[in-house]
Amino acid sequence: MILIINTCLTDQMELILAEKQDQFKLKKVKGKFSQSEKLLPAIDALIKDSKASGKLKGVGVVTGPGGFTSVRIGVAVANALSYGLKIPVVGLRKDQFDGNNDLVSKIFKLQKAAKPGKLVMPYYDREPNITVAS
Repeated sequence: MILIINTCLTDQMELILAEKQDQFKLKKVKGKFSQSEKLLPAIDALIKDSKASGKLKGVGVVTGPGGFTSVRIGVAVANALSYGLKIPVVGLRKDQFDGNNDLVSKIFKLQKAAKPGKLVMPYYDREPNITVAS
């Protein structure tokens, strides 16, 4: 079973729990600027509802582009799950897949060659816009 995290969308997050390339459950979580509060409880609920506890073999994450903080949250959680569970993590940018079916298929292919212990890095399409206090 593979968990895929996508926090790169503007007003929602998507979580996918996939047993096979063509068999997956999609959970959409509404909330703009609330990824840090909603992501872990949503993952927990998805895993419990699917009775997948202890069955995760890998993690996938959409690495960007997207909102600076939301991308970092998704990638950090994916890396933390990978480290804590000693399972591989892989990532794809939004321009490397076309829809959730393609995302799941490509994550499964990447997982075959992945090894635990490697980190995924976020992808930003531009420098951060940091304001200066006046």
